Amino acid sequence: MTERTAAETKSPYREVRAVTRAFDLLEAVGDLGWAKVGELASYTGIDRGTLYRLIHTLELKGYLTRRDEDGAVTLAERILELGGGVRHEDFATQIMSQMLPELTKTILWPSDFATPVAGRMVIQASSHKYSPTAVHRRLVGKARPILRSALGLAYLSSLETADRLHMLDVIRRIATLDAQDRAILANIDRYIEDVHSRGYAFSSGLIEENISAIALPVRRGLVPLGAVNIVFFRSAMSHAEIASNCLAPLRECIARAEAAMQTPILS
Repeated sequence: MTERTAAETKSPYREVRAVTRAFDLLEAVGDLGWAKVGELASYTGIDRGTLYRLIHTLELKGYLTRRDEDGAVTLAERILELGGGVRHEDFATQIMSQMLPELTKTILWPSDFATPVAGRMVIQASSHKYSPTAVHRRLVGKARPILRSALGLAYLSSLETADRLHMLDVIRRIATLDAQDRAILANIDRYIEDVHSRGYAFSSGLIEENISAIALPVRRGLVPLGAVNIVFFRSAMSHAEIASNCLAPLRECIARAEAAMQTPILS
């Protein structure tokens, strides 16, 4: 007997299914961040027609907000006020947008700040346009796979075991996994141990064969928010050489950003 069923047997009242589904939707958006109806349907098991009605109602009440460009929704200020919280990622993005150009001026290589959204790492801030070595300029909003990117492995390595298991469950349920992803997932503990032992996450040839990256996690207080990478040409330097030359400035940048994030957010 499930916990819910057990509770129902002790109560004379029937479950209000619409309310349960509304909370299931809010919890899913809390897990996924900006998410489209298809992603929410896959994650919750709620049919699209019901989701559209729920989203419309919760948007009217101020608990969800919709993005015009693609119809994705996320938690709105009203629900955050109820919890007495804020979107840590939004504040972190403001801070990292200021910090990353300074880092790139020091190390020359470009950097990205990414947070987990719907089972992927989505780039929220980038310094590629400030780097003389950058290949791609418009990266904000682009997604990277959690399991195969330095950004994703750095983020996963910062999570407590229970939180990491929850995130891996999100990835299984919502992300598109190929054979390489499934192989990594089957050995994820070893990958996380390698990150901890090395002191940073590393990926090679994820987007283009000659481009690699190292990354470290970013936290606000004790809350893991995402990760920052350094992107470089594999033909120019090895990841060990990049770490030797650039890891200290990267750590300093993240430390200053995390310190700045301790400042209360004023409404």
